[in-house]
Amino acid sequence: MGPSGSGKTTFIDHAVGSPDAGRGSTPFTKEVRPIRYSRPGVRDIVLVDTPGCNDSMTDFQVLGEIAQWLTAIVSAKNIKLNGMLYFHPISKHTMRETTSRDFNMFKELCGKDNFKNVVFVTTMWDKVPKEVGLEREQDLQSDFWRAMISLGSTIQRFEGTTESAWKIINSLSVSQTAERGPLQIQREMVDEYLPLDCTAAGKTIINRLLSMASDLKR
Repeated sequence: MGPSGSGKTTFIDHAVGSPDAGRGSTPFTKEVRPIRYSRPGVRDIVLVDTPGCNDSMTDFQVLGEIAQWLTAIVSAKNIKLNGMLYFHPISKHTMRETTSRDFNMFKELCGKDNFKNVVFVTTMWDKVPKEVGLEREQDLQSDFWRAMISLGSTIQRFEGTTESAWKIINSLSVSQTAERGPLQIQREMVDEYLPLDCTAAGKTIINRLLSMASDLKR
């Protein structure tokens, strides 16, 4: 997951050896796209591309697409994820509003019990001088991502190569299905039968909209 343009699709293209890898930007992903890949001598994996917050989809549309897929795999096949990758372009010098919105939604979608299975992936290191990138990475680690890192989340850099993509994939722990836990939004919607707007992730969107409405009235 991650905001639109953060490099999610590019990462997957490099990981699976897509002919589109390295060709630059791709159109924004508008639906959940699972990609099954078998690599010789390596376990079979499914990488899942997701839409991010952008001007062409509302936050609820983005969350709805992701939540629908996540609840379906649990309800139909009891499939649970090995880990979650959250992408952030190091070329962005500030945490923009859309980036912040996407991150807050992601955090509540996962839930604290799953922070240990989250890897923050910084991308686009070739777009900035290394010292600038290092400073921004430190800011993210000590501020925006600090709480999740304290509960087990880790940070990796994607360097735009197949080797780098697989280093990140292999950093995710491989556990038996019985040892994996559902994401917070899966528990809320599947076990507790909550509608999307009543989930923790859904409430982050509603609370932001209410705050905006309150500001307009002043």
